[in-house]
Amino acid sequence: MSGEHRARVAIVGGGILGCAAAYHLARAGVSDVLVLERDELNAATTSQAAGLIGQLRTSAVKSAIVGQTLADIAALEAEGLVSGFKRTGSLRLALRPEREAEIREQVTAARRFGVDATLVGAADVARLAPGLEAPKEHPAAWMPNDGYAEPYTLATAYASAARRLGATFATGCDVLDIRVADGRARGVTTRQAGMVADVEAEAVVIAAGAWTSVIAARARTAVPAFAVRHQAWVTAPMDWLAPTFPVVRVPDRLAYLRPEVGGLMLGFFETTPLGVDVGARAGFSVAATPRDRDVLTAHAPGLMEIVPGLAEAPVVGGTAGVPTYTPDGHFVVGALPGVAGLFVATGCCAHGIAGSGGVGRAVAEAVTGAAATLDPTPMAPGRFGARAWDAGWVRVACEGTYAHYYDLVRR
Repeated sequence: MSGEHRARVAIVGGGILGCAAAYHLARAGVSDVLVLERDELNAATTSQAAGLIGQLRTSAVKSAIVGQTLADIAALEAEGLVSGFKRTGSLRLALRPEREAEIREQVTAARRFGVDATLVGAADVARLAPGLEAPKEHPAAWMPNDGYAEPYTLATAYASAARRLGATFATGCDVLDIRVADGRARGVTTRQAGMVADVEAEAVVIAAGAWTSVIAARARTAVPAFAVRHQAWVTAPMDWLAPTFPVVRVPDRLAYLRPEVGGLMLGFFETTPLGVDVGARAGFSVAATPRDRDVLTAHAPGLMEIVPGLAEAPVVGGTAGVPTYTPDGHFVVGALPGVAGLFVATGCCAHGIAGSGGVGRAVAEAVTGAAATLDPTPMAPGRFGARAWDAGWVRVACEGTYAHYYDLVRR
């Protein structure tokens, strides 16, 4: 890009949230959308995600956000695009009475929200997920319409659909500044191939993942989110693993697993999380996220009690990303306080792929001023007030959200 450019909406960040926002804006009739990505589309944390898409939530807003993503997947596939979504269903296991009580509550809530969810016994678990040894004394939750998506594929489908509707994408384009005048965002300043250029825009959406807070600070506003490392590992293929094996969550082992190329992807939530301040690390890239195999060593034995076949499967790969977390476990989506025309989409809290459609729609409605189809209150960027400016408090609170992700806490 060189010279001066104009767009009705400039989106900073070409991960899945930025691509979904472009898609929903374009669907709403805002075809003059420009997405600016420093690297390649969907190459940062999006590419490192597990891609789980689950609807079992005790929050009506969170359930509706995921429901919108599933609706988007159906719409994208109807347009002939490949979403990468596998409808395997999902199981959530209880290993103790307290967890059983929580799961029963979640299933009851999910049904109220219109989600197909039911309680199943150990015999059903063995039928749905051969190789899984669930405790006989506790039921599991079963959601037949859940599954997982290949994150890069789904994000690319959003981008392709947005392009068809008129949106433009610029890669290798670094956003240097948010241009603000008279209390309003007026656009951004970019650098691409060594050339600096201004982009005038009526609205700016920051959807830059771990870099969102850094970019927002350039407009003298604060985003209550912080990046925390999350790792997953992939095993070698296993003969006993059926192609229909579902997504399985085992909160009492801080773990989830899903099929991956004939093997299993295993993810664990660390009780001592590693926060990553990307603003303090010049040139930091997601590919350079530190990895710690000790996390696997510590958590895998507990998971082997549930999936004995894991003992025969060597780990052959893995991922490490820096998704953003928030102090209360909800997304941060909508207008940023203090700067008119400046919006944000971040704080995925491990639900970035699952929530992409709902977040994209919420952004589009906020930017265009359309009536909200999803209650924006739990996602409001200003909900923490002055505490959002306390970087130390935000970091500690967000690391706490990650560390206690599977605690017996109703969110």
